[in-house]
Amino acid sequence: MAEYSPPDPTLIELKPSALDYWARTLETDPEKIRQAVRKVGPVLETVKKELGIGGAD
Repeated sequence: MAEYSPPDPTLIELKPSALDYWARTLETDPEKIRQAVRKVGPVLETVKKELGIGGAD
């Protein structure tokens, strides 16, 4: 099976292969990513902020 590669690296898809990829990339639980995307939308930077990953507050 081919390694998942996001079609748009600024957006997070909710399909299982995408969640696995982002969980590894962001070093967090796929379910936390799923919940964040449902809450704030699929934009990577917004999801990272929701999860408290990277950037300054």
